[in-house]
Amino acid sequence: METSEYKPEVQCVYFSDHLENDSIKLMELDQPVLDAILNGERVSVRGDKNDHAVLVTEDLTYELRDAETSNSMLLLPQLSFGSDLTSEGDPKVTETHVGSVIYNYFELRPIKPRLKKLKSLLEENPYRGKECEGDELDTGKKYTIQELQNRVQASNKHIVEGLKKLNACLIAGFWRVLDFEFFSSVIFHVLQLCAEQDWLQAGLDVSQCCRTLGDLFPVEVIQLVINSLTKESDSDEISDQKQLCEDKVCRHFAENCLRNSGKFNLSDFLQSWQQSVPEGMKTSLSQIQGMALIDRSCQPEVIWHYCVEDLPDIVADRFEALFEERQKWTLEEITPYVQDLTDEKTGVGALLTKFARASMLKGIKTYSSRKQFS
Repeated sequence: METSEYKPEVQCVYFSDHLENDSIKLMELDQPVLDAILNGERVSVRGDKNDHAVLVTEDLTYELRDAETSNSMLLLPQLSFGSDLTSEGDPKVTETHVGSVIYNYFELRPIKPRLKKLKSLLEENPYRGKECEGDELDTGKKYTIQELQNRVQASNKHIVEGLKKLNACLIAGFWRVLDFEFFSSVIFHVLQLCAEQDWLQAGLDVSQCCRTLGDLFPVEVIQLVINSLTKESDSDEISDQKQLCEDKVCRHFAENCLRNSGKFNLSDFLQSWQQSVPEGMKTSLSQIQGMALIDRSCQPEVIWHYCVEDLPDIVADRFEALFEERQKWTLEEITPYVQDLTDEKTGVGALLTKFARASMLKGIKTYSSRKQFS
């Protein structure tokens, strides 16, 4: 090259005598995470010591993966490019030193929130009523929202949604799930009051219900139970009257029948279930999808408690658990147990294509584990 072909400023790059390769980590961001950081929102890494780390924004959850690159990435404190270089003036030489050589970085993969730990943490000390607080069974840890956010691998938005799905309640500053027997007791009193006040069809008066049962149970517990039994309103307005949801009420009584019963004669269960629900309500097997399994191949047919909330939230582990419970599933049977794993890009069909093998059994398509054929 002729002297006239290069700019007056010359940059000489040297390797530092002390490379800090282990003290600096690079992470590749997608646009939503970058926008969150630029907007001043909190972005954090979550998970216990034995968990795989996840990165979360306020409403998104990402798995952190260590990725390698075939090219060495050199980190320098300063380097000028193109238009930044001066084109006029006396020639000068600047030196800069490579501080680190990076061969790997963290990449982000959007994932479903991992809320299984949220359930296990809250079940360490379920709420069993005011009179049980401080007794010999009240030994498990109670968690604030901040403690849950630090340990659960999910964004704040997903944790709040998970608390709602678990019917968790904020009591004295701690988030608690209700012991099932205590929960059933509150439901019994609420429905009994509904029958006495003719609210089963007309609609439940929230304020009056809280006043009447307030001496027996904390108001926040009564409100939680009411929300778990009533229809969600399409309006943003807060109404003091709520309509009972037949499906939710019947589902609770089905769980009450099946929870500790083992395998139950299907015909006997259907009869007991219908007799247990409030007068005027009609039970249907569609109400307990994802909560119970039926074996129609044996005589008599049987049903047993098998709840999707108790299954792993990692997709591969979920399918492994399902095929351990039952070797072959129809599409109708397995859908309620994998529906929560789907997203806009991956539906039930795509999950089954990846994690199951389809075959025909007596003219019906069934799905079984791929491991049986590997």
